[in-house]
Amino acid sequence: MNKYLDKVFCADCRSVNPYHICTERRDRVWNGIECTYNRRVAVCDKCGNSVYVPGLDDINESEFEIKSREENGYIQVDDINEILHKYNVEKRPLSLALGFGEHTIENYLKGQLPNKRYSDILESVLCNYGYMRELFDKNRSKINEHAAEKIEAKLNYYELINSHNSMIETVSLYILNSKFEITNMSLQKLLYYIEAFCQILLHVRIFDNRCEAWTYGPVYPEIYEKYKSFGGNQIKVDQSDLSGSLKEEYRRVIDFVLSQFAIFNGVTLKDLSHAEDPWKNAHAGYGSKERCEEIITHDAITEYFTRVNQKYDLSKESGVKKYIASLGVL
Repeated sequence: MNKYLDKVFCADCRSVNPYHICTERRDRVWNGIECTYNRRVAVCDKCGNSVYVPGLDDINESEFEIKSREENGYIQVDDINEILHKYNVEKRPLSLALGFGEHTIENYLKGQLPNKRYSDILESVLCNYGYMRELFDKNRSKINEHAAEKIEAKLNYYELINSHNSMIETVSLYILNSKFEITNMSLQKLLYYIEAFCQILLHVRIFDNRCEAWTYGPVYPEIYEKYKSFGGNQIKVDQSDLSGSLKEEYRRVIDFVLSQFAIFNGVTLKDLSHAEDPWKNAHAGYGSKERCEEIITHDAITEYFTRVNQKYDLSKESGVKKYIASLGVL
């Protein structure tokens, strides 16, 4: 508050004084439910009595609404706006596509609370494009053709980025469903390290896909193309459980690699890979900004990391940390 007003009028002191904000625990009924929340209160620095600060009540109301919705499982207004953005649709077409009344979404954005069933539907379409597809196909005839085409295009896009018809696509989605923030640059490097660690720890060549020595490190071109629309931003896919699509021994290695390497951003992972022989040898003779599509062979990855494993024991966290430190990047 202080950044807007340094001082306010205190009715008890009958003067304009500085103040501070403190928090009080309050009980209040929301949608028939008793809720406890933190209410901000402005207090006069001179006399210690409460004072009125313009805008503070509005902030309290907004925070109370957000907290109450969260604790009782109701969708937030910001999430409804995110649905509009996700499917590139306006308020009325979205209402109709979901089987709601024409003005339902518009009313929700003005603050009206959805009933629990409609709230759950909105939560589901935000998290699951497949559920949105079901509702859209059922209600498409109610929507004008222009809006339907826009939604259809977005659904096709989400179907593409959430598809996994090969091992490398399944592993990519598994990575993207992890707790880490993954960009296309970091995804490429994590796939490279997963290939290496599966070979040395499981003696399995998990991918047959072409890996190339691009300017910014190892890249699997088809995966890069699949997610290039995200640019340098975090790749966001619908959450899904892929544990049944991967052998347990694969998941253990993938999780281990993520715990050691996904803690770094894409630029750091690029720098690590630039210090390693597989990328250096494949990229040899090319300028730092020159386009390079030379193959980093599976054998080159295996041979290099076999030597590294013999020296550092990459099955252990301590060994991985020593190896990373040896590259002199961090």
